[in-house]
Formats: sequence, structure tokens, C-alpha cells
Amino acid sequence: MNQMDILTGACAADTPRPPGGLAKFDADGAVRRTPGLTTLCHIDRRSEAFAALVKAQNLLKAGPHADGFAWLPPDSFHMTVWDGVIDHRRGPGDWPCHLPTNAPIDTVAADFARRLDGFAAPPRFVIRATEIRAGFSVRVIGADPEQEAALRGTRDALSERLGLRRTDHGSYRFHITLGYPLRWLEWDAAA
Repeated sequence: MNQMDILTGACAADTPRPPGGLAKFDADGAVRRTPGLTTLCHIDRRSEAFAALVKAQNLLKAGPHADGFAWLPPDSFHMTVWDGVIDHRRGPGDWPCHLPTNAPIDTVAADFARRLDGFAAPPRFVIRATEIRAGFSVRVIGADPEQEAALRGTRDALSERLGLRRTDHGSYRFHITLGYPLRWLEWDAAA
């Protein structure tokens, strides 16, 4: 799937809106309540990388098609290390295997807290950008083989401890999202 397909909806012609932001934002970009539990690392606000992300987002927000996106506030810029549970996604592979799919989020949070007791993740990860994805996301990897191994190892350990391993666990692409598309763009706008 190429970037134009992502922006124009050619990759999901039967979906009325881009699925990435569908659950998190309404059609006008207002935030929807989306309870869940995940593990992420915020981007250091004092870093040159953070400043570059803010600058890139500001340029996109000033562009002619900015209204097609719900832009995240810069203080929420992060990289997801392990994507946990989201309340509205409770099917096989989206929910811890040892908990009933109707368990309240508070029950899952208490279970996760018990399972993470004594867990020690690296205090920080050093990453580097590899690609701008469809204009609203920056793909990243560990800055060197050791950092990539630390990222993947932490992801593996969280998955094992918390009893949730998604089908894309091993192929997951780390990224920093600047915004979510709210609608499919026409070809010229996407270009």
C-alpha cells in the first residue's frame, strides 16, 4: 500500500472515512472518548527532534488541506512501544487472553498493574526517523542495533507479561503520529 492509497482511500474503498482516526475523532475532528491502556514514550520536549516535529506539523497545519486532519497537540507526541487494549476493540487478538472480553477497563488496569509489578523497562529509547508516512506520521526505528533490540525486547516482554500479542506484533512499525486523517483526500490534494 503506497502513501497515495492511504490518503485517498484507494486502500479501503469500502470505508467511508480513514480508519485510523475514526474511533478517536468524529468527522469534524472533535476528540471521542477512547478508554484504553497502552505503553508509550513521549518525545523529549527539549530535543531537536521535538522541535522538528512541531515545525513539520505547523507547516502541515498551515497547508491548504489541513482541515482534512485532526492534529495532535505537540505535548502528546509519542512513540507507542506496545499497543495494549482499547475499550471498543475486544475481539480475539485485541484483548488479553486470560481475561473475559467483557471485563471493564478498570479490571484490565488492575490486572496489568499486578503483572507489571517489578517490571523494569529501559528509562528511555533513542530512535531515528526513517520515513514520513502519508504526511501525518513519522516512522522510526532504534537509533542503532542495540536500541532497536531494546525496543523490540521491551515490546516482547510487555506482550508476554500482559497476555496480549497482536498478529502484527513482530512486524509492528514504530511511529510518531502528528495527526489523523478525518476524510479521504482527492488525488490532487493528496499529491
